[in-house]
Amino acid sequence: MKRLATLTAADIQRVQASFDLMWPRSTEMADQFYARLFEIAPDSRALFRSDMTRMKDKFISTLAVLVGSLDNLTGLYAVAGKLAVDHTRYGVRPDHYAPVGEALLWSLGRQLAGFWNDDVEQSWRKVYAVISARMIGAAYPDHGPA
Repeated sequence: MKRLATLTAADIQRVQASFDLMWPRSTEMADQFYARLFEIAPDSRALFRSDMTRMKDKFISTLAVLVGSLDNLTGLYAVAGKLAVDHTRYGVRPDHYAPVGEALLWSLGRQLAGFWNDDVEQSWRKVYAVISARMIGAAYPDHGPA
């Protein structure tokens, strides 16, 4: 069984501060995220049947809620769990989470070039590990811990 990453106060602060810095460029970040995701996981494109402009807005707003909930793990887990179950209706599988994480980190790194460093990247990696593990566990209980 894989051990869940532990988020420190410093991790949470770095992720929230970097998200706030990225926010004015969130539309560009979402564009880069989806372009990268479809580049590294072309089969994932079929999961997105609706208007991509709306989907990008929803992605950024959901990411904002998750980042804003980092200092309340009960709330974070509740949001992530519901989000995961909702995603199963679109055909999302556990193996989709790795390329999503890669695309997320890649696009954040591009938007935060002057602020992005090893500490910020590692904090985002930990946050994504916690959120994705919770989502996979909630949507696929036989797959691993929630």
